[in-house]
Amino acid sequence: MVEIIIRQFNDLMIMNIFQVIDSYQYEMESRYQEKSMLTNLFTEHKFIGWLGLFIVFFSIFAIFVFQFLEWESNDNNKS
Repeated sequence: MVEIIIRQFNDLMIMNIFQVIDSYQYEMESRYQEKSMLTNLFTEHKFIGWLGLFIVFFSIFAIFVFQFLEWESNDNNKS
């Protein structure tokens, strides 16, 4: 009988601890507001953000294309 009461008490304490943690986490999440310059770039300044993204993408693409062309010209010169 005493073991059952102790087990129920322990279960109740564990549930209370989880409820406290859950409510604290909910409060922290509701107060959180992201202040990221990168996020603002795509939400507030959409044109500049997307333009920058495309410039980075096409620059990397151009580097790969010209490197591939250089490798091909080196292979053709060796043959």
